[in-house]
Amino acid sequence: MPQPCPMPSGRLPSVISSAGPTDSVSTIDLLSHDAPAITIERAAELAWEIYGLRGKIRPLTAEKDANFHIVLPLGEEALLKITNAAEDRDVTHMQTAALIHLNSVDPSLPVPHVCRALSGEASHIITEPTGQSHVVRLLTYLSGTVLSEVDGYSSLQRDIGSLLARLTRALRGFFHPAAGHLLQWDIKQAHNLRPMLTAVDDTDLRRQLTHLLDRFDAEIAPHLPLLRAQCVHNDFNPHNLLVDSSAPRHITGIIDFGDMVHTPIVCDLAVACSYQISDGPHPLDNIAKLIASYHSVLPLEEAEIELLPDLIRLRHATTLTIGAWRARRYPHNAAYILRNCTASRRGLNALDQFSISDVISVLHNAIRAS
Repeated sequence: MPQPCPMPSGRLPSVISSAGPTDSVSTIDLLSHDAPAITIERAAELAWEIYGLRGKIRPLTAEKDANFHIVLPLGEEALLKITNAAEDRDVTHMQTAALIHLNSVDPSLPVPHVCRALSGEASHIITEPTGQSHVVRLLTYLSGTVLSEVDGYSSLQRDIGSLLARLTRALRGFFHPAAGHLLQWDIKQAHNLRPMLTAVDDTDLRRQLTHLLDRFDAEIAPHLPLLRAQCVHNDFNPHNLLVDSSAPRHITGIIDFGDMVHTPIVCDLAVACSYQISDGPHPLDNIAKLIASYHSVLPLEEAEIELLPDLIRLRHATTLTIGAWRARRYPHNAAYILRNCTASRRGLNALDQFSISDVISVLHNAIRAS
């Protein structure tokens, strides 16, 4: 590990290459807790006091944390993150440790790097006048355009697949006690969605989702403990991938490790696939490209391929169910909460055009042709 060193205001602190574990965690709905009330002036104080940095600071939009973009005098960029006080501290430490691990195992992966504080630590705890405590971290800033804002990125499916496989492979040796926390976005927790179905107003959709959960309980869940499992990103979607806006030919950044959890790797892959169902007469084409590229880096087992069609459907079911439940609970934020639900319903309906065996056949053909 690099040794702590003085940090002039024009340069980023050195990145950290290793870290230790912390304790286990509990789960909380962070949407019901306000983001930290940190002003730009306070953020500047924290950047100087904790990291020895001064620069041009601007706030970034965030749902639950307070994030600030810092441009240093020499042009380097950083991301100052002040974590929501309600987030379990061990979960935050897990995400930090994962980034440090990735930087050590595969430095070429385009993920943020963790910068050390003046104390030499990976993070710092502050207590504000409100009495709330927050974890403060400094990460290298990944510039670029969010992939979801790029029109016609279908040529990038192979890049998405291979990059996810590389990320999964790099996380293979990583473990943290907090990785076992209960996260409802984890597909293996689909059985816990059932009480939320009452929030789905559309009767036909509620019946469709109930059928999917019945199938999960009877046919899918019993197989999941037999599959390869590890810590995964668990939210590899176009909103969390960056490209160069002037030449979007490759993925240049992976962000937001906030849904990281220990689960079967095929659940992680199903999440990525769920965002790649295309419009038109061949909705599985982009998924096939992604799977083939993923398989070329991290070969899939037959049992994983056979479960993928159901797991992709279950990701859509998770999005639709949690979306309806949270929108009813937080109506003032409903537009944001439901932003992905239209696409999820469209994706679910597209998959329903095919039998499970037909989808598996498409995936096998794509893998053989790659």
